[in-house]
Amino acid sequence: MNCPQVPGSLPHLLAPGLRVIFIGYNPAIYSARAGHYYARPGNRFWVHLSQSGLAGRPVGPEDDRLLPAEAGIGFTDLCCRPTVRAEHLTRDEIAAGARRLHAELLRFQPRIACFSGRGIYQHFGRHALGLAAGELARRPYGEQPERIGRTIPWVIPSSSGLASRWHALRLEWLHRLREALEALEPPAPSPLPPAAAP
Repeated sequence: MNCPQVPGSLPHLLAPGLRVIFIGYNPAIYSARAGHYYARPGNRFWVHLSQSGLAGRPVGPEDDRLLPAEAGIGFTDLCCRPTVRAEHLTRDEIAAGARRLHAELLRFQPRIACFSGRGIYQHFGRHALGLAAGELARRPYGEQPERIGRTIPWVIPSSSGLASRWHALRLEWLHRLREALEALEPPAPSPLPPAAAP
């Protein structure tokens, strides 16, 4: 799914039944020009995703289109318009983006929707779920109490270079996210015993 009304935006890498969708604020201009999510070298997203084990192998920006099929990992943003900073988005764009994102999550129903930053979930919660700003401001990281259909929302620290003081905590929460996904996934079937010799 794309945002055709926003030239130069990144495609939303979504499909039914994904394990997790990572949700950013909006594409950085650098990433939009590169054509990949979290492409700026100072962003720690891909380093942390590789270290967490969620993708099953070391990954980088050029792998974003492979991961929905390969590892059940998708990507989208709250808003579509690329900007230098998220603060350059308008209130109307944020409200419309939250409603669009809500429709995407209801349509594709990933197991977990992972919001990369408290601010993103606060906007989403207010504009898409009708939650009070004061309640959202006190939310901890990790699993949130709301449900979007069957999808469980999670919040983790941002991977932006501007949020470097939170990077160690972000990696810790990605490990917890991996554990939560493993607990949600059905166990692998037991191998059949070898057939008895005639």
